[in-house]
Amino acid sequence: MKRILTILLCCCLAMTTFAQKKAILVVQFGTTNDEGRKASLDVIFKDIKDSCAQYEVREAYSAPRVRKGLLKKGIKKDSAVDALLRLHLDGYEEVYVQPTFILDGVEMNLLRDDVASVGRFFKKIEVGMPLLYNLEDFKTARDILAKRETGKKEAVLYVGHGNAFASTGAYTMLGDMMQKDGNVFVGTIEGWPDLETSVSAINNRKFKSVTVIPLLLACGVHVHEDIKGEWCPALEKKGFKVDVYAHGLGENKEFRDFILAHLKTLLTR
Repeated sequence: MKRILTILLCCCLAMTTFAQKKAILVVQFGTTNDEGRKASLDVIFKDIKDSCAQYEVREAYSAPRVRKGLLKKGIKKDSAVDALLRLHLDGYEEVYVQPTFILDGVEMNLLRDDVASVGRFFKKIEVGMPLLYNLEDFKTARDILAKRETGKKEAVLYVGHGNAFASTGAYTMLGDMMQKDGNVFVGTIEGWPDLETSVSAINNRKFKSVTVIPLLLACGVHVHEDIKGEWCPALEKKGFKVDVYAHGLGENKEFRDFILAHLKTLLTR
């Protein structure tokens, strides 16, 4: 009888160990802004952990500058490579890497390179898609963002990060899909349309006020320094009453569910 119990216990331990071999790595760009991180990125990570209790769920920040800034505050965040190597050393053999990046741009390409560099250490490792990848993604994002009601004399300006490559055009595509009455505009901090182009487009219409909404996952440095520090003053100089909706996309439950849907696709493909 004792022998049977011992065998059963060993089997249970083996099954537990096997279950722990699967892991999810959530890769976020990150932010050094404590409020933005807690309100958005930490909540995204918690939602994923709660929804995927059968997996070991860990997190990485892709931006070296952000990791360095957080370390000065005593907050340690792994890079994607470091997090993957830790999973390998801890015995995980099947890993699913889900980014929370909006575009299939520079960060995604760097992440794919990082995963490829350590892929040999795992039996299976898969990388999920960014949030705006296919047409259905754009439609879902549009439906989430377009729920906001606007006044007749109010323009809505969404401001994304953008980049110097073709992928920055995804913002314009999303803006076109959200267009209802000619009052929706999209600009980018480091891409196209830029600040000058965006302000000029709004100034050519008969609006009295502009609501600026970040197309950013977290409310961090770009909101406080770029949007509030440059974009709002530029609009105010044109005579507009300007209001900033200072909340990251990750604070929106529907948008977090949108991220979870990407992860579920990754886990079942």
